[in-house]
Amino acid sequence: MLENQSSPAFSCRKSIQYLIAIIITLIVAELLESIPLFSHTFLFRGLTSAELINFAAKIIVLALFFVFTQYAINSLKGSGSGVAFIQGLALPVAALIIVIVAHESVEQILSPFLRSTGRAILTLISSFVVLAAGIWVILAGYQYSTRLFDWFIALRQKIRPQYPDNHMGKTCPACAAHVDNAEKYCPACGNELDIRQCKNRHAEMTPSANFCGQCGQPKESS
Repeated sequence: MLENQSSPAFSCRKSIQYLIAIIITLIVAELLESIPLFSHTFLFRGLTSAELINFAAKIIVLALFFVFTQYAINSLKGSGSGVAFIQGLALPVAALIIVIVAHESVEQILSPFLRSTGRAILTLISSFVVLAAGIWVILAGYQYSTRLFDWFIALRQKIRPQYPDNHMGKTCPACAAHVDNAEKYCPACGNELDIRQCKNRHAEMTPSANFCGQCGQPKESS
């Protein structure tokens, strides 16, 4: 039975496959560069075979990384705001990383063959490409920023019930149960909750107490 190529499972499997290909490419390139035959063989104007292998490996890895990012995005399950934010921002960020690394690699490999004018033109073109990728990241971040805000709100709503002892309520002094601020009696044990402090704030005082047992001051009226 053929697997649906648009399914998250298929995309996850493909992303792992491309990730392994990236790792293998880096390992093979490192091994080849360490061989004296390549590191001591000069091709043209001081360019060694090892440097050419390093450049080719970087270009291959960048291409694999771009495809890996696409499959990784498609493998994300769910339609929540957090997933949408990651999906919207992952590809622009990957593109920015790719153009930065590619710019450095191309400039390094072509510098021995270019004069000052050629280097200036190459730097100008590369700068525009990097700037365009950076603008893409900024626009994507702006576009999907509301999704990130919605994700934080949804996360807060999920976490809040698990941690009831927060500033939105109070604790019953009799049984330590969490009680809303509007409650006058504890729903767990029935204890009266109208507890106030003395004017000097030495101790909490129950509704039946009119004076502090530690300093003798009356309890606060508000």
